[in-house]
Amino acid sequence: MNMENTRSGRARRLARVLTQATVAVAMVLALAGSGAAADAGKINVNSASVEELTSLPGIGPSKAAAIVAEREKKPFASVADLERVRGIGVKTVEDLQDKVTVGGR
Repeated sequence: MNMENTRSGRARRLARVLTQATVAVAMVLALAGSGAAADAGKINVNSASVEELTSLPGIGPSKAAAIVAEREKKPFASVADLERVRGIGVKTVEDLQDKVTVGGR
């Protein structure tokens, strides 16, 4: 009887730990997925082609080429880094904020 109680106690503790671990993993996956979902439909300025970049408001072929040239020197760590590109200022960055991403950087 005592041995059975010990086994059932261990089984309950194991079940509780596994449940807590499952919840923790689910939360991590949900948080990781939320960033990807937030970026869905956005253009990644670190990998987009000139053609994709020119689809953005205020970005013509020359600015798109400048974005590509700048990211080849150093990838963009944030959308605000687009200000490194000649001709792109705070206003343009604000306009692009909801349309672009820098990906997983």
